[in-house]
Amino acid sequence: MQTFGYVSGALTLAASWPGAAAVLKESDAALTDQATALTAWVRITPANEVTLLLSQAEIGQGIATTLPAILADELGADWSTINLLAAPFAPDYRNPRINFMFTGNSESIQSFHDLMRRVGAAAREMLVTAAARRWQVPASECTTENSVIVHRKSGRQLTFGAVARQAAQLQVPRQPKLKANSELRLAGRSLDRIDVPAKVDGSAVFGIDFALPGMLNAAVRTAPAIGGDLRSMNEAAAMSTPGVVKVVRIPNGAAVVADTYWNARRGLARLDPQFDAGPHSAVSSDSLAAEYLQRLSSGPFVTPIQAGNLDAALARATRVVTLDYANPFLAHATLEPMNCVADVTAAQCRIFAPTQGQELATYALSAALGLRPEQIDVRRSPYIGGGFGRRLVPDFVVQAALISRAVGRPVKTIWDREEDMRRDLYRPATMVRLRAGLDSSGHPVAMHARVVSPTIILPVAPNYAPMMERQGFDPNAMEGMMEWLYDIADRRVEFHLLKLPIPTSVLRGTGYGPNLFALESFIDELAALAGSDPYQYRRALLRGNPRALAVLDRAAALADWSGQSAKGVGRGIAIAHAYGTYIAQVVEAQVTNDIVKLTRVVSVVDCGRVLDPRIARQGIEGGVVFGIAGCKAAVTFAEGRVREENFHRYRLPDLAQTPELVTEFIEGGGPLGGIGEVSPVTVTPALANALYAASGRRLRSLPIGGHGLAFN
Repeated sequence: MQTFGYVSGALTLAASWPGAAAVLKESDAALTDQATALTAWVRITPANEVTLLLSQAEIGQGIATTLPAILADELGADWSTINLLAAPFAPDYRNPRINFMFTGNSESIQSFHDLMRRVGAAAREMLVTAAARRWQVPASECTTENSVIVHRKSGRQLTFGAVARQAAQLQVPRQPKLKANSELRLAGRSLDRIDVPAKVDGSAVFGIDFALPGMLNAAVRTAPAIGGDLRSMNEAAAMSTPGVVKVVRIPNGAAVVADTYWNARRGLARLDPQFDAGPHSAVSSDSLAAEYLQRLSSGPFVTPIQAGNLDAALARATRVVTLDYANPFLAHATLEPMNCVADVTAAQCRIFAPTQGQELATYALSAALGLRPEQIDVRRSPYIGGGFGRRLVPDFVVQAALISRAVGRPVKTIWDREEDMRRDLYRPATMVRLRAGLDSSGHPVAMHARVVSPTIILPVAPNYAPMMERQGFDPNAMEGMMEWLYDIADRRVEFHLLKLPIPTSVLRGTGYGPNLFALESFIDELAALAGSDPYQYRRALLRGNPRALAVLDRAAALADWSGQSAKGVGRGIAIAHAYGTYIAQVVEAQVTNDIVKLTRVVSVVDCGRVLDPRIARQGIEGGVVFGIAGCKAAVTFAEGRVREENFHRYRLPDLAQTPELVTEFIEGGGPLGGIGEVSPVTVTPALANALYAASGRRLRSLPIGGHGLAFN
């Protein structure tokens, strides 16, 4: 790979690797003069430089390698010379399944794979047709390889660049013929990730690195209490700080704008903003827990799933077991805090940001600034230092735009860690009550689930608001409870949408994470009550699902499930079908004097065809560590404000706490599934089940610190 940058009517920002630092280049008009656009996704210069556009944000998941490789494979381009550009917001770049431009929900491969193949095949047919006409031969006698069109019979060759202009005059084929899988040269290979060299040598351009000529810098502080507001500030003291240009009043706080970010921070300290306690000062973790428990018992509930006759099945059951499970609020805690460069005038708004949601940001800016969407240009930074769903919400983008408009110049706004943690939209805490009717062998014949959760989807899909108000149902909060792998005919699923002042939204794993912690922990407890092995107990409930059984059996074999473990060492197992992917995990943990040491995590995954084995493995193993973080950290509240304002309180796993990771893929013949979010959802129940096996202690809530346990 060679370059990665913006396509823009104003400028192109490109990072070259290996070795070169990011630089500002000439306007895109000059680039267009020499490059021919075959489709919205493919540009070719006369010098045979092939540029592919990337609609999805590279957040460390490797999508900047895999998606272009799919397109290049069908096109027949020379992978070693491909250039990449981050696509602007435009209808062509929307998710074809959802018709919205965003990155998240493990959608990139599932939704774009077929489109990328069709785009590559269409461009290939256009180039081949143009070359065949020049040679006056049938197009069927021509092929492409290494960015060259070849006439097989005569051996004649033309580069893509030599016929690109003629090819661009042709109509884009609507149903191009795809290559056979056996003809694909990149699919199934572990390619060198295009982002790694630039991240190693420091030339990778993240949002926080971006700069515009004449740009100022802003540091902000908003009320630490939920719903609080600014009470007073010492504007004169801030303005006396060298380099400070302006103090801007913003919703719930203030921003200090200066020539450098350091001077803006110094000015913010002198500003000494004072805030009120806000309208929710009585909110605490204890009060929240009491409210959750009350709603879990009394509702009211909606019933999105009703199958069979639950009440009759429970009446016939030999035994009925009811247990409650609780999940905490979690922060996104991205390594790169929220930041945005905004350049707002009366006529236009230009944004350069590490965003996962260019389209939603465009509409939010239009509403906030009173500009038409066509007056707004939202550009995504080439790289993003962690997202996990947080950067889908455009609050930080809107804030930066308001500051720029107030100053009348381009401004880069950066949140410090405290601001980032306080202003997060947290994964909501949930409570789940599960009730099972058991037969004489201890297997469930009926299941009743209740879930209490605030909204997850609404901040990133505000168009859902009328439906949610009418139905009282958040589909994302119910992921993992709406569809079960286990064969239980009589079941009912109920949901209560809890309305809280605490802002909540999507976080990697969405509803699957908390719901599968409850469900897979509950299945483990039912196995123990039946005196059955947890692995074999699950096998009995998965009859008729060969893909699920295959991952479960292989995970047990890789983990040596039936082997003898040392004293104080336990293994826990969990399985899920989420994001179109089957996954089974076995966690091995040692507990000594309440200190937990994770020794190994085995993951077996069936996501359909594996396009890049190394990137897929990295996605699963990174997700394992993320899932471990969900067992260690939690966001708590006191007096209406977040207590975990930095990493000294919100503790994440470190390298020494990372276990041995064993990952294997099974290609079960199904459609492509997602990788990025699936592995965290089974880590938490498998870990909790391992702790029971090691210590006899059941964890029905997280984090583990609430049970007197700590990671080594």
